[in-house]
Amino acid sequence: MKIFDLNTASRSFLIFFSVVLLACSCSTKKAEKKDDGLMELRSVQKSHTWYYFTQNGFEKCDLPQKAPAVPEKPWTEAVRISSAGSVPSTDGNTYPYQAYALVNHGGILALKKDGPEFFSDLSIFTSETADSLVFSKGVPIFYLYKSTFFNQLKEPFSQPQEPSQKPTHRPFLVEFNPSAKLFFPLVSYENLHLAKEDQVTGYVWNGKTWACSAKRKPDANRFEFSYFTWEPYVQLSELSPALNTEDMLLFKPSNEDEYKKLILPKLYNSAPEKVKDLLSPIPSEFPFYLIWRDESGTTPLSYYQSGNGASPVSAHGIEAPLAGYIACVFADGTTYIKKMAADSQVIAFRLPLMPAGYNYGEIAIAGNYLYAAWEQTSFYKTGRSGFISVNLEDVLAQAMAAMEKKQD
Repeated sequence: MKIFDLNTASRSFLIFFSVVLLACSCSTKKAEKKDDGLMELRSVQKSHTWYYFTQNGFEKCDLPQKAPAVPEKPWTEAVRISSAGSVPSTDGNTYPYQAYALVNHGGILALKKDGPEFFSDLSIFTSETADSLVFSKGVPIFYLYKSTFFNQLKEPFSQPQEPSQKPTHRPFLVEFNPSAKLFFPLVSYENLHLAKEDQVTGYVWNGKTWACSAKRKPDANRFEFSYFTWEPYVQLSELSPALNTEDMLLFKPSNEDEYKKLILPKLYNSAPEKVKDLLSPIPSEFPFYLIWRDESGTTPLSYYQSGNGASPVSAHGIEAPLAGYIACVFADGTTYIKKMAADSQVIAFRLPLMPAGYNYGEIAIAGNYLYAAWEQTSFYKTGRSGFISVNLEDVLAQAMAAMEKKQD
């Protein structure tokens, strides 16, 4: 199989303290090459479109650096794509959207074959951080929390209530119903027996069991963590914060060691063969950290290749069965993609080069369009943010033509 070499451009992407360091760096002699053979999408080409986020949705822009400047905020408080994925189903059902991108403090991008739509709900997204998109029967589900470091938690989730009304439950899990185009809370913090000052710091869902980590700050000088698992007795779509917890969920205590086993990255040599095939051009000495979203719709898995010991390059990979693609995008825009047919060839190209301090992130595919998040980052803060849409038919045709010319 013929394919272009990977360019290891130097660029760093640090998320924050306990999160795994996702950094781009120079690593091998490949980075010294001026011409690595990758086809790069350029601003003069019509195969891609830039978008930036506004207070009410998104708008087109010429280049990320030309989007209106915004005040930098910690990543948990900034408007940015925090999680994205394609609907993981080939069950024959017709889905109104093929992919989704969760916009923190914004809403959700619902992606069709012919473009994106934006939906929001101020009661859901205004005060809470939204993250960790998963899918249940084609329906996107995510969770809400507040950062105990960046957010002072002076006003826990609440809505003004009439004296005769019962207190509003603070949502933990929320679904976006693609038919109704509305957001519905499924499980509340109260359902999980958590107090208003508790925050779920993360979860892992394997399609059946939810494993959660929760944090509480009992005083100004310390934090307390707790770990537990739960399973719903009914389908996720049938859950409601108003239902009796004992009729909904089966709880089991857990511990830090059990939770760490679920969230720690696995060695790359244990990755599925389809992943290794897609990234086969990457040499074993190249260090990278891959977040991989498969066809299950559950929590993505992560894989780590230590390589030569340099700072690892971050990457997001995805299977998109409705669109028929499998792809991986690195933080510098280096992209590997192929159609899911058994005899398809891997194609490599590079998304448009952005200025220093800008990185690519989460990805999704709908129809023949690849969507990749971009952010302007400075340590733990985020400035401008948005996404790029790429016409895969155009790009793959250009890439194949370039490869054939190179072979000649």
